[in-house]
Formats: sequence, C-alpha cells, structure tokens
Amino acid sequence: MVHIDMNRPDDSLAPGVDLWQIVSCTAKPSRGGDNMLALKFERVDGGGNLFDNVMLGGGGWGIGKQKLAALVEPGFTGDLDPISLVGKRLWIETVVDNFEGRDRLKVNIKGLKHGGYQRADDVPPGCTMPAVDEAPF
Repeated sequence: MVHIDMNRPDDSLAPGVDLWQIVSCTAKPSRGGDNMLALKFERVDGGGNLFDNVMLGGGGWGIGKQKLAALVEPGFTGDLDPISLVGKRLWIETVVDNFEGRDRLKVNIKGLKHGGYQRADDVPPGCTMPAVDEAPF
C-alpha cells in the first residue's frame, strides 16, 4: 500500500528568501538578440532548482545591472567567463508564478537589494546561513 496526499505542497515550490548556488551559467542571445546570462540555481539546503536570465543589454539591462551587482565586484569592467560564476552562492527571493498552466518559482525582481538577488555574505534580516558543507561541490 502507498500513501498519497494530493494536498501536500511541492517542497521545490516553496517561495521566500533562500540561499542558492549557481550550478550552470552560459552566455547566449535572448530572443530579441541581446546578450544575456542563462543561470541555473540549486537551493543550498536542498529542495529544488531555479532558472533565471540576466540581461546584459537591451530593454532588460536595467534589472540585469541590478542583478549583476550581486554577482560581480562593484565597478567591474571587462570580460567575464560565465563558468567563473558556477559555484557562487547568493540569496534569492522567489515567488510562485504560473506559466502556461504550470506553477514554477521565479525571482521576485522587486525583492532584496539587487533585483531579487543579494550577496551570500550579506545575510537578509530574518535569515540564517543553512548548516551545509561549505564545499560547493
């Protein structure tokens, strides 16, 4: 016999502020042809993954610049190898969004200090660092 509870929430869809780690990052063009970073995150203490894009030009540059402030050093200018961001940890505020009839987590771009992102060493109020192994892999 197997117990099933269709009312149990999906742990991977738990919105809020959590510490996430970048597991992949690639540079590619957006549908509009502007450069962007395509990021995949995993929650540091387990329980799901998250996908986000950081626009590097075009109409999305304003929010992209905000997000980059949590990913690179202040005043950074120069070439960035996207693979250098893999393993980086940061706080991300998420909300549940319904896209094409399916619930998914997305970054709350109005949350935290940098368009939904915040540096890992700048712990948001009410949050604590999860007790996890410090080695990213």
